[in-house]
Amino acid sequence: MEALAGAPDPSAIRSTYAAVRVAWVELLADADIQVDIETRFEQVSDAVRERLAAEETARVEAARQAETTAREQADRATLCEHVETLAGDDLADRLAEARASWEGMPAMPEAWAAELQRRFDEACRAADRRLERRQQVREMADRVPTLVTEVEALAEAPDYGQIRTQWYALRRQWQATVHEVPVDAELAARYEQAAARLDSHEHDAREQKTKQQQDNLHRLQALVQQFETRAAHEQLTLREAEQILKEIKLAVGTMGPLPVKQDRDDLTVRLQAVRAAVTPRLQEMREAEEWKRWANVQVQEELSVKMEGLVAIAESDPEKAAADMRALQERWKHVAAAPRSQAEVLWTRFKAAQEQVYDKCKDFFAQQAAERQENLKKKEALSERAEALADSTDWVRTADAIKGLQAEWKTIGAVTRGHERAVWERFRAACDRFFSRRQEDLKQRKHEWSENLARKEALIAEADALAQSTEWERAASRIKQLQLEWKKIGPVRKNKSDAIWQRFRAACDTFFDRFKNRDQAAFTGKIADRQTAVAEIEGLVPAVDTPGDLAAPDDLYAKVQAARARFLQGPELPRHTLQPLADRVNGAMLALASRWPEAFRGTELDPDATRKKMEKLVAKVEALLPPDSAEPTTDLSPAEMLARQWREALAANTMGAGAAKQAEEARQRAAEQEVRSAQSAWQRLGPIDPAARKPLQDRFDRAVRKFFEQRRRHLARA
Repeated sequence: MEALAGAPDPSAIRSTYAAVRVAWVELLADADIQVDIETRFEQVSDAVRERLAAEETARVEAARQAETTAREQADRATLCEHVETLAGDDLADRLAEARASWEGMPAMPEAWAAELQRRFDEACRAADRRLERRQQVREMADRVPTLVTEVEALAEAPDYGQIRTQWYALRRQWQATVHEVPVDAELAARYEQAAARLDSHEHDAREQKTKQQQDNLHRLQALVQQFETRAAHEQLTLREAEQILKEIKLAVGTMGPLPVKQDRDDLTVRLQAVRAAVTPRLQEMREAEEWKRWANVQVQEELSVKMEGLVAIAESDPEKAAADMRALQERWKHVAAAPRSQAEVLWTRFKAAQEQVYDKCKDFFAQQAAERQENLKKKEALSERAEALADSTDWVRTADAIKGLQAEWKTIGAVTRGHERAVWERFRAACDRFFSRRQEDLKQRKHEWSENLARKEALIAEADALAQSTEWERAASRIKQLQLEWKKIGPVRKNKSDAIWQRFRAACDTFFDRFKNRDQAAFTGKIADRQTAVAEIEGLVPAVDTPGDLAAPDDLYAKVQAARARFLQGPELPRHTLQPLADRVNGAMLALASRWPEAFRGTELDPDATRKKMEKLVAKVEALLPPDSAEPTTDLSPAEMLARQWREALAANTMGAGAAKQAEEARQRAAEQEVRSAQSAWQRLGPIDPAARKPLQDRFDRAVRKFFEQRRRHLARA
């Protein structure tokens, strides 16, 4: 027990104490224990028990403290969660209450105070941001009408470039607003309409900027190309070289906006290349110019000497002196450049000699001025005459007259100085006006000739198409209209007039020649159709020397039947023309049926079947004849004819005049239809031997003829 009293681990004391105490009680029951030992044990036991009680008290207090701390920590964590979820219109008030509650809580242990404090502070800051954001959203919602009004005002601005930045800013505000708050549909529609207009302005501005950049690029490229061409010219002068360098410098400084940076770099490189090429040549030309100036000194001295020599010549021959003076003046212009130190002295000397020559030639110059003044008047008179003719429409004679004025102009000498260009331009303007009008008139006439030619070509094309037409009346009427239209069309170029007329006339003559012979042409066309079918059938007939055992051609019957159908369906022909063709068809088909009877047996072209059909048709027509039709009416006496008519009248009376007449007429029409059907069927009959055909043909023709004679008599009586 004393050992337990001194043990450092209270948990070990608690488990061992009970066992030691039980063991002590057992010892007390089994033996007598000394009082001092018992007292000692109890004292130590009390000490251990007190220690255990103290430890228990401490443990309970520690548990209570831990529970309190955990509850405080949970309360603070709950408050943090509450702050983290704060929202709504009363967010500010609830946040203030939460902060007050936090400050009123007990102090936190250092172990976990920092973490919870950090969490609470972050939750408060987040709530402050939400509050601030909510305030911003409220302000955004309040600003929507003003924002729309401002955008609409920008859309009405005349210069988009000045309001572009403002539009970008307002657009960002609108996008942020609609992302956060709902917007009224009407305000949204107003904004979209204004934004569409601004976007259109933006698109136009970008296109204009792009076009400006492209135009600027093309301008600079053309300018650089011009610099390169000028710099590469072999006859480059000093003035031109200096001008190129000045223009290159100006171009580099005023490039302006370009599509991409690479364009600017490329142009800069090309300009630098031109400058590098021109600079050494410019230096060389400057040196050459300096040497030229020194060389001109000697030439100017020579010209001065010559001008001084003209002073004496001017007294005797002023005309020659004046001409030479002008020549020297022209030469001086080419060598006028000289070193500055000597240029003025040399020019003063040359000018003094020139003035002396001029003074001595004054009279000559005055006379020359008078002559030139007279020449000016003559040329002005020619100009007036040319102007009077400039508006003429008599092209041939006026052209000859103006050419005469031009020839006369060349014979007139020079005019007063300063008037040469004006009087020449006046005369030339008058001549040009006439010849331009003449050319325009000729051009217009050529246009009219071309149009007339096209119209006549169209008429010729239509006439050529109608020349072979067989619609005689329509084509004749149309060609006559074409002839009238031809007369209304104006002239064409002379070298084409006769040829185009001959073409039109030939087309018209071709048609009218055919029109005169149209009956013969129609007959020729009709007979040609049937002759073609006859020739096709005859072409199937084998030659005389063909072996007798030759097999029949494939589809012989189909070919013969097709050709025969085309023959039967051909145009109508007179009997005397059609009969020979029909006989040829019959002969050819008979020859084929005789040569290859098996190919036609049992068909429409079988001769035996044809003969039977003929006999039936003959019997059918003969049966339609009245019983007394065999008696020729011409053999009856007047009394007999009167008796026949009497009998017919009595028969009609017994039936009723109207009904009998109608019945008889119906019977006659039906009989006539039967006969005509028999005639049509007879025409379509196949081949048969002529010896057998002739008697049947005669009987059929005779019966048909008698029927129609009787039909005509009946109609005559009716």
